[in-house]
Amino acid sequence: MKQVITEQFAELAAQLDERAGQGTEFCAQLAVYHRGELVLSHTAGDYLAGDALTCIYSVTKGLGSLVIALLVQEGKLDPEAPVGRYWPEFAVAGKEQVTVGQLLSHQAGVLGVPGGVPEEVLLDSRRLAGMLAQIPSYWPLSQHIVGYHSLSMGTLMEELVRRVSGQELQQIFEQRIRRPLGVDAYIGQPAELEPRFRPTLITNTPETFVDPLSLSGMSLNSRAGFAVDGVRHGQAGLLAWANKPNVRAAGPTSLGGVANAQALAAIYAASFGPVPELGIERGLLDPDTWAQVSRERIFGPDRISGQPQSFGLGFTKGTPGQEYGSIFAYGHNGANSSIAFADPAHKLAVAYLPAGPEGETQNPTGIQLSRTIRQILQAKEK
Repeated sequence: MKQVITEQFAELAAQLDERAGQGTEFCAQLAVYHRGELVLSHTAGDYLAGDALTCIYSVTKGLGSLVIALLVQEGKLDPEAPVGRYWPEFAVAGKEQVTVGQLLSHQAGVLGVPGGVPEEVLLDSRRLAGMLAQIPSYWPLSQHIVGYHSLSMGTLMEELVRRVSGQELQQIFEQRIRRPLGVDAYIGQPAELEPRFRPTLITNTPETFVDPLSLSGMSLNSRAGFAVDGVRHGQAGLLAWANKPNVRAAGPTSLGGVANAQALAAIYAASFGPVPELGIERGLLDPDTWAQVSRERIFGPDRISGQPQSFGLGFTKGTPGQEYGSIFAYGHNGANSSIAFADPAHKLAVAYLPAGPEGETQNPTGIQLSRTIRQILQAKEK
C-alpha cells in the first residue's frame, strides 16, 4: 500500500502515528478517496506496513453487496421480488413471501442450521445454501424484525448470484471489480500472496461461551465453536478461523476477504464515480442503482445483540451514535473493527483496517475517523 499524505490530511496521519507510538500495539491502515483522488493512504505502526494484506471479515459482505448491486442494475435481480422466483427451494417453511430485499437486509431470520455445521460444510457454499433453504425463519416475519446473519448472509448472497448469473459471486467480483481496478482486495486469496498476509492479532479478545442452539450461536453456525489453535468459543474463535489459510483461499463472502485499506477505498470510490488513476471514467453503479441499494430497508434493535441496527440491500447503514456517513452512504464493518464505505453525497470513500479488534466500544475508531474526515472536508469547503 503506497503512502500518500496530502497537506489536508497530514494532521490526521500524525494523530494515528502518535497513537501507534504510545506502546498500545496499535497498528492500522487508513485510506481516503475524495472526488476520485487518493488523498490519504497511510499505515500507522509496522505490522501492516508495506504491501501487507490482512483479513477484512464482514467488510467482505460489502464487496458481495456490490456484486449484488451490479446484478440489480442489469435487471437480473429485483429486490422487491420473492426469493423463490430465483431460488424455488427457498420458498418453503413459511418463507414463501420473503423478498430479496428482506433477505439481504437481515430480516428473513435464516441465521444458520440448528446446532451448527462442521467446517467442511461452512466452506461448501452450495451444500450450506441447500440446508439454509429448508429451515424456517427463527422469528415472525410479519413483525419486521432485524437480526444480523453473521455467517449465513454470505452463503445466501452466493446462492442468489449463482441462480441469476450462473457464476460464483467470487468470480464476478474478480472479473468485474477487482481485476479491472487492479487492486489488492480478494474474495479468495491466491496462494502466491501468502507471504504478504498478516494474521489478525486477537490476543486481547476474550473467549466467550456461545450456546450453538441460541440465536447468537445459530448466527455463528459452527458446531465446533470455531476450534482453532485452542480457541473454542464465540468471537475469538471466529476471528481465528478467518485467519486460517484454507478459509482465506475459499473466500466465503460472510468473512473470508483479504485486502489492504487502499484497495477497499478504491473499490468504493469507483462504485459511484470516476477514479482517473485507475482508468475508471464512470462509476460502476449509476446514481439510480446506488441510491436504490443504499436506501435504508430496516432499522431497529438487533434480535441477537440488542444493539441498533440498520441495513440497505446488503450494506450496513448508520445508526444513532454510529453514523459513518450521510444518509446516502453504503458500506460494511467487520469483526476486527474494520470499516469500508462509499458516501456519494460527500464524494468520499474510506477504508480503515486495524491489526486487531478493539472489543466492545460505543465509539469505534473507524466511526471517529469517518467524522474527522468529513469535518476536514467541510472545513476546506467553507
